[in-house]
Amino acid sequence: MTVDRRMPEEFESLPAILMRRAMAAADGWSLTFLDGERDLRRIGMRPFAAAVSAVARRIAAISAPGEPILLLYPPGADFLIGMMACLAANRPAVPINPPRRNRLIERVDGILADTGARIALTTSAMLADQGWWREADVPLARLDWQETDRIAAEPVAPPEPVQIGPGDTAFIQYTSGSTSAPKGVVVTHGNLIADLRRMAEVWDIGTASVVVTWLPAFHDLGLIFGLLQPLFSGCATVAMAPARFLQTPVLWLDAITRYRGTHTAGPSFAYDACLRRIGDAALGALDLSSLRMAMNAAEPIDPAVLAGFAARFAACGFSAAAMSPAYGLAETTLAITAMPVGAPPVLLHLDGAALEARGHAVEVPAGTPGARALIGCGRPLPDAAIRIVDPVTGEALPEGVVGEIWASGPTVAAGYWRQPAASQETFGARLPSEAAAYLRTGDLGFLRGRDLVVTGRLKDLIIIHGANHYPQDIERLAFRSHAALRPDCGAAFSLPPTNGDGERLVIVQEVERVHRRDAPKPMIDAIRDAVWNGHDLAPHAIVLIEPGAIPRTSSGKIRRSATRAALLEGRLPVVADWELPKASATPASRISASSPPPSSPPPSSPPPSLRAWLLGWLAERLELPEDRVELDESFASLGLDSVCATALVAALSERLGRSLSPAIVWDHPTPKRLAAFLSDAPLIQPAMAPASRGRDIEALLDDLEGRAFAPFATNRIGRPGP
Repeated sequence: MTVDRRMPEEFESLPAILMRRAMAAADGWSLTFLDGERDLRRIGMRPFAAAVSAVARRIAAISAPGEPILLLYPPGADFLIGMMACLAANRPAVPINPPRRNRLIERVDGILADTGARIALTTSAMLADQGWWREADVPLARLDWQETDRIAAEPVAPPEPVQIGPGDTAFIQYTSGSTSAPKGVVVTHGNLIADLRRMAEVWDIGTASVVVTWLPAFHDLGLIFGLLQPLFSGCATVAMAPARFLQTPVLWLDAITRYRGTHTAGPSFAYDACLRRIGDAALGALDLSSLRMAMNAAEPIDPAVLAGFAARFAACGFSAAAMSPAYGLAETTLAITAMPVGAPPVLLHLDGAALEARGHAVEVPAGTPGARALIGCGRPLPDAAIRIVDPVTGEALPEGVVGEIWASGPTVAAGYWRQPAASQETFGARLPSEAAAYLRTGDLGFLRGRDLVVTGRLKDLIIIHGANHYPQDIERLAFRSHAALRPDCGAAFSLPPTNGDGERLVIVQEVERVHRRDAPKPMIDAIRDAVWNGHDLAPHAIVLIEPGAIPRTSSGKIRRSATRAALLEGRLPVVADWELPKASATPASRISASSPPPSSPPPSSPPPSLRAWLLGWLAERLELPEDRVELDESFASLGLDSVCATALVAALSERLGRSLSPAIVWDHPTPKRLAAFLSDAPLIQPAMAPASRGRDIEALLDDLEGRAFAPFATNRIGRPGP
């Protein structure tokens, strides 16, 4: 493979690289956006650069230098045009997940308030389809909405050259958690180029590479690795919407096969989804021999998934050495450690007792009773430094001893937007013997030679299906959901995986004294539905306890770890509790207090055929007896998380023969209401899709459960720091 090493010693911004490539006689960059198995849109370097120039000129004319610009786009090339236009105009881009009806509005409003943004970029189609934004939310209504697809089509003169320095802000990456007080990581143009250059070197990404991605573009892993890295390296990008992968995981590997993908990335649950949801009939049509690097990042990595993927797809040409665990977070732009291309992952077996009790990494033979398997997350990128530090004393720890991971180097971001105190606390840590400032990651780990091994989290961040959730956000939604719940008297935390499941969310909440004898079901239902609507999460368990029973520090802060321990040890005064139904359970009430039986459906119920199919699908997918799935029971109470909801919509779309929005599951949150909404559609059997290279398409339409796996190594590319 020929790698383009023309990386000047002096700083050159990404917009300057883009324009230089656009003026070249030929360039290997292109962006192909897929819709299933067909190309939805393909754009080459020159038309892309022209569109960026047109939008950049408009942005420069209507905004002030340094003014943040919001990006709210559906998946597709328009997002990248808007992103690069902001960078070319030297205006900080703020990529965020577009709000959906009744959901994510609070988070977007929090970002709006934090940035003070006046202007938002989107597409004409999204603005037309999502007109309720401006009707339902005052801050969104006040924005100056710019339809960049229309702007890009206008014939305009090239923009005036803009001077961009390495210290100028390229974009603000908001963490995926806190809504009331969001933290925006300030990534400079210098940070971005430093990370792109080092990743290209370590992973051997050059002009002949092909990057295949389905990751969300508003998220740093999908944005930087999936879209900006190919622009920097001058190679082709093949992208698809995240929902397409979630609905049909084989499309990811099929795109690698058809376009000879060399580099890709995904969280651990994505590789597991391929293991579980791609049938044997599809393997013969897949060719993964072109893959040189498959990054495994963004959540805990299970060595069994890593080994299982390599073994299952070896017949398709996949090399185990291509699997590349990496570590990073938004505060390091993206990566801070990585395995060089071609180097196999490092698997360690450690004495579990020594690791937990003393924080010492003592290697033992595989199969030793009590051993814990951990995956190495690579070595520091060039010019980066990793230190393991006692989080209490601030002293550096020797090799093989667990402590907090501190990082420094040119990829460490400038701080948090307009939060000097938080920036100093997180980005200004220092060791007594060194002058350099370090980033406190909030993660725990140890060094084994040059390799970093991550063991867990110092903070209370909850990671489920690769997404980050701050416990305080979940707690706030919980107590606000019902008047009988005590404000600021709850704890949200995760329990470790069991039986192959991912981390499990548990919410413990105090009840107001005068409501201790009230029926618990309305309170539990309210908590469950609020968390489901606000965070796409289905709690594993909800526990209501007596007032004043939640463990606190001397200063009154919630002690989440102590609450977890007290719950597991049976030391909490429980008023009522609820747990997700299990397949082996009896049809008895899942609320510890008695509940009235479900009412019979009224005569105006939706057609039984659609209703019966829906109940059967839910029972099969959630592994429940059909008599456990009730018409009026919310999807949240059944344990239908966002990944499974996406699969349900895909299955319904196939059955009804028409495209359905994923939002319908949240707009109609019970089987009865969803079936009633769809009852006017003709009920048809799914048509068989055209065969492609002999694959049985029907066998590939199974739905994705998408469970994360055991936290053997916490791999934090794409999730925020403390």
